[in-house]
Amino acid sequence: MTRRVLLLTIALVSLALPAFATRIAAIDMDVSAPIVLCYHIVESPQDPRMEVSRETFVQHMRYLALTGYNVIPLRDAYEYAKGKRASIPRNSVVITIDDGWRSTYTEVFPEMQKRNFPFSVFIYPQIIGKTALALTWRQVKEMADAGVDIQSHSLSHPFLTRRRHETVPDSEYDDWVKKELVQSKKILERETGKAVDFLAYPYGEYDTKLTRAVARAGYEAALTCEFGRVRPGSNPLRMKRFVIDKSMDFASFRHYLGAGSMSIEDVTPLPNQIFEPEQPIVVSAKIPNYKSLDPQSVGMALVSAAAVVPYSYDPNDGSISLVIRNAFDSLKGKAARALVWATELKSGKRVEASWTFHVPDPNAPPESQAAPAMAPQNIGPENGAGTPTGGGHQAAKESRVGAPRAPR
Repeated sequence: MTRRVLLLTIALVSLALPAFATRIAAIDMDVSAPIVLCYHIVESPQDPRMEVSRETFVQHMRYLALTGYNVIPLRDAYEYAKGKRASIPRNSVVITIDDGWRSTYTEVFPEMQKRNFPFSVFIYPQIIGKTALALTWRQVKEMADAGVDIQSHSLSHPFLTRRRHETVPDSEYDDWVKKELVQSKKILERETGKAVDFLAYPYGEYDTKLTRAVARAGYEAALTCEFGRVRPGSNPLRMKRFVIDKSMDFASFRHYLGAGSMSIEDVTPLPNQIFEPEQPIVVSAKIPNYKSLDPQSVGMALVSAAAVVPYSYDPNDGSISLVIRNAFDSLKGKAARALVWATELKSGKRVEASWTFHVPDPNAPPESQAAPAMAPQNIGPENGAGTPTGGGHQAAKESRVGAPRAPR
């Protein structure tokens, strides 16, 4: 029988501080406090900045599921801020979806059900049923009945702060804000049969006057678009979130969740390594500073694979590996990403390293899958992009002021 050989080319990268991160005042790497993620649309490639692709969203959720994160309900984070909950699991994440777009039901809901992840949806009722790309009340009720946390995003998603309405008399402004807050709460409670206790500020914008109105309207907490973690004693009417948009690459996503850079060496597969199609592929690395890591926290995953692949770690020498069986059937023609993570003993910080490799399809033309040969090298930096701040979120969403319409 003729032996077929395939060339497996590897591109090595690691999680490092993105270049733009120096523009952020402080990157909070304390994974003992939860972080709230904010998504909007998981559907439309031609959408403005607030969209992420299906592949990106699935990659994020798979990463959280495989690498030791704890996805918790929003209420748990709120109770932690209020002091009603003394502790929270390390590496805790809350997932929220804003607005009320159809992809919340078609893309997010099935993925979260599959992983048994809790999540909250902040809806402004005036979008529901008003466009083919918006949710319907039937879909909202179905999600609520399945345990999805449905919360308020105001009635019509306007700017609510006083400075945006300086020419309006105080009494008229107060009545209008009250309607936006109270009516949204009443409609959502009527349609879902569940209590609505939380608000996400439209455009992430708030002021002291608005936070007082939110409390008077019966809300327990409100979420901003300011980057940061939820800490004990923090104001529950100013809860911070990590806003994710299409400019956020995977390295930046991991970094802002609290992962620092890890050194690894002796990575395999090697550049120009030859494999038999019938044989499994061994993916491995060695951690040189393994003694500084909590051995119970070390893990490895193939984030891009469809199935979970068991790994093996030796705490005596820092070697870690996994075996990909039937690799050529499952990975041929694709790029795969391997990731190693751990927690530092001294600082308690999470650290990671990752690399990608490509398994060519033997039936594809050689020119369609050629990759440049690489000499063995140490792990180098990934390029980051996107900055999680309220300003960009606001600018991207201002185009939707007025009647609800499809994203574009």
